[in-house]
Amino acid sequence: MLWRTLAFFIHQEVGKMKQCLRNMAAAVALSVAAAGAAHAASVSVQFPTSSATVVGSVGFINPTQIGYFWSVSRGDLVSQAYFGTGLFNASSLSMDLDVASNNLAPGRSVDWDVLVNNVDVGDWSWSSTDGTGLTNIALAFAPIAGEFSSLALVVKNEVPGGDGSISLRLGTTTTVSNEAPEPGTLLLLGLTLAGLASTRRR
Repeated sequence: MLWRTLAFFIHQEVGKMKQCLRNMAAAVALSVAAAGAAHAASVSVQFPTSSATVVGSVGFINPTQIGYFWSVSRGDLVSQAYFGTGLFNASSLSMDLDVASNNLAPGRSVDWDVLVNNVDVGDWSWSSTDGTGLTNIALAFAPIAGEFSSLALVVKNEVPGGDGSISLRLGTTTTVSNEAPEPGTLLLLGLTLAGLASTRRR
């Protein structure tokens, strides 16, 4: 009788352990899925394009080139709106720009603020010695609430008259990323951990 009772008890405990292991495996799988959902999401857009807003001494120079930029007092800028990007809480960007012309006098530069959703996320500067051609701006910043919807470059200095300017080519690419977990991901992680804790209590 004792052996029968002991065997029954062991059988029950083994069953509980198997169930616990199954629950733990499910919890780990959910955690892995949630971690995957938390990886960086990104969206790539063309910036600037022919539909951009441009303030410069000429504005649209030709179908492929905009400028000439050199004046904060005039409000020199290039900005672009985007709709339905599906990217929320942007926290970094990689912006390719193509400087088509550089007529700056020695020692002069055009300094810019870089804006995402009208939030200043960093700076960019192009000087007389930088020449022309492709360059990349890589910036990381505090997450910006809401859906990514606009990019802008705004001139923040004044190059004295006669000391030159720069222009930009249209059609380069900017990739905006979000490396923070979405609220739904955080909720899933919380539920997973709570389920695991409940399983352990049993």
